[in-house]
Amino acid sequence: MMMVELIPKRERKPIFGQVFFLIVSLAVLASATAAFLILQQLIANAHEELGRLEKTLTEDTRPLEEELSSRLLGYRRKTEILQGVLDERKAILPFFEILETTTHPGVFFRTFQGNPKTGVFTLEGEAQSFFALEQQRLAWENREEFESKLRDIRLGAGGSSLFTVEFTVNPGFLDVL
Repeated sequence: MMMVELIPKRERKPIFGQVFFLIVSLAVLASATAAFLILQQLIANAHEELGRLEKTLTEDTRPLEEELSSRLLGYRRKTEILQGVLDERKAILPFFEILETTTHPGVFFRTFQGNPKTGVFTLEGEAQSFFALEQQRLAWENREEFESKLRDIRLGAGGSSLFTVEFTVNPGFLDVL
C-alpha cells in the first residue's frame, strides 16, 4: 500500500552558506581548543616556576650567611689591626721628625725598637768617628722633647763608632697629632 500524499511537500533548497559556516565553525573550534591547550601549558609552567621559587626562598641559607659573617669578622679584625698600626705610626711620626732635624750627617741608624705607649725607643747606629758621635750627643743633650742615653759604644770598621742610644720621650709629645 502505497500512500499518496495529498499535500505536496516543498522541495528543500540548500541553505545559503551552510558549508561556509560549517568551515568557519570548525576553524573557531580548532583555535579555541589550541588556545585552551596553550593556556594549560602556560599555567603548568607558571606553577612549576612558582614551586621552584618557593623552594629557593624556603631553602636553608644559614651556611652561606655564616660563611659571610665569618668573612666579615675577618675583614673587621684586619681593619682594626691596620687601624692600630696606622695610629701607632701616626704617634711615632713626631719622634721621627725631631730625630731627623737633630741627627748629625755623619750618623746613621741600623735598627729601631720602641713603643709609643711607653715613649721609650732604642736605636742602634753608627757614626763616622768618635768626634761625630760626640757632636751628636751634644745635639741631643738638653732637648725638651726627649732624653737620650748613649750605651754600648764600641769601635767599628774603618775608625767608625758603633753605639746604642735609648730615647725616653716626654709624656704628651707623641700625642701632638
